Amino acid sequence: MDGQLILRQIVTRSQRYIVQYIPERDSILECSLILVQNYVAHLRLRPSPLKRFRQEPFADAKVLFQAAIDLLVPEMLDEVIDTTLKFLQTENLWQVEFICVEILMFVLECRSPSAPLLSKLIDRIERFLALSDIGQVRHMLSVLQIVIVSQRWDLMEYSELSKLVRFYHSSVMIGTSRNQIYELRRGFEKCLKNLIPRLSIGDLYSFFVMMLPLVFDTDMSDEARIEFGSTVEHAASTMTVYDPRNRMHTAQVSTFIVEYLLRCIASEDPTRSILACKVLTKLLERGQHNPNQFQSPTIFHMDTYYEIVLATDFAPLQELLVEQRVHLEQALLQAIERHSQRKMNVEVFYQLLCTLLVEAPSGFTASAISCLLLKVQKMFLNYPTDPDSSMLADQQQQQHNNRIHATIMAVMTLINWIHRSGSMNAYITQVLHNRFDHAPSLNPPLRERYRYAPHHVSWYERRLFFDSLEIRYCLWKCFRISEEKIPKPARMRTRSYNDPRRRLDGGTLNVFAGM
Repeated sequence: MDGQLILRQIVTRSQRYIVQYIPERDSILECSLILVQNYVAHLRLRPSPLKRFRQEPFADAKVLFQAAIDLLVPEMLDEVIDTTLKFLQTENLWQVEFICVEILMFVLECRSPSAPLLSKLIDRIERFLALSDIGQVRHMLSVLQIVIVSQRWDLMEYSELSKLVRFYHSSVMIGTSRNQIYELRRGFEKCLKNLIPRLSIGDLYSFFVMMLPLVFDTDMSDEARIEFGSTVEHAASTMTVYDPRNRMHTAQVSTFIVEYLLRCIASEDPTRSILACKVLTKLLERGQHNPNQFQSPTIFHMDTYYEIVLATDFAPLQELLVEQRVHLEQALLQAIERHSQRKMNVEVFYQLLCTLLVEAPSGFTASAISCLLLKVQKMFLNYPTDPDSSMLADQQQQQHNNRIHATIMAVMTLINWIHRSGSMNAYITQVLHNRFDHAPSLNPPLRERYRYAPHHVSWYERRLFFDSLEIRYCLWKCFRISEEKIPKPARMRTRSYNDPRRRLDGGTLNVFAGM
């Protein structure tokens, strides 16, 4: 208590320039740190909750500590942070993580820039990594990932952010539990994911551009690429292709990002292609949870309400799609042809197409996606067969084709549900009914294995597939002559037995095709 009284007299009676000039300023700060340490430990380790109502012996420790800091910052901010971190190291407090968190939070609550503290923490982590002191680094990462959440980290140095990314990248690339730095990868990942929502717009876009070549252009195993890519996906989920808060800056960067991801989607490496497709989907999505409706291809019935929120202000995105339309189509055609053998991959491509349709619900997007689907359909109608291939290989190829055509049907019904044109609805319903009666394997849902009844056809018939002229005619009536729209379905509270959405009539897309 005597030390607390002396410290109170110092911080209340001393002037700033005197405290900053005397060489004992470090001792004053260390004294206040000791009081804070005892205060935090006393609060956490009190034996009985009844003591909460008693007068705390170190109740003023936090106030005095921050008052001492206020006398030194911003002129001596670096010295304050260095003294604080040196104290934590000398007293071996990194192992007592809750005390370190509280002390650093007290520092951040003062009127001082936050970025230097993060910079010095990362420098210390780098120093201990060089010394192979993995235990110390693990404790510091546990403290850092909690401290990060408390603050917006503006004016961060690019070099410091790149260090943290490099540490995580190196720990993932090691790829073996026998290496100690590999054991730290979860700590680095947690720090980065906690840091991403706290970055300013400029820092976030710089961070994302820095991550792209590390995940897509670095030679690493598929497992490491997927693990490192999860952080890139997390960053993409917090961004938009055009951020209205800083449109001039993000417009140029977004064009580069989309072009880069399209090149990766067209890659011959399936892991790169699928990961780039997932990242682009996260970038396009506005946070309305629409992707939850697009987990797997399904029929969108015209008279059914879905939790889908169509974008209204999408002019910048449409400009980008118009600019990149040819590259987008070529990239997706190559990706679907090369990497759609697995059901999971088909679902990833489906999610991207659906996200494009709801995030830019315009005639251009619907027409561009329809043309793409017609080309994919043609590609898998005339798929070359190998005369030397086995019966099992032919069967697998047929199942692959079924999944592709079912996905095309699902996306077509989504276009129909969004734009609600009578002519388009009539034509798509006709193809849907034909498949339901004669080839349900061509309709969603996707299956790992397909069974064929005797009356089901498995060869090409024109009535089972979409005709290019018919689709173009429907699009022309919908968007050129503005055909009257079918009213949107109302949201119903329950799905009772008499729910009109359960009725089956031929005028709407409510056939459970393929079931």
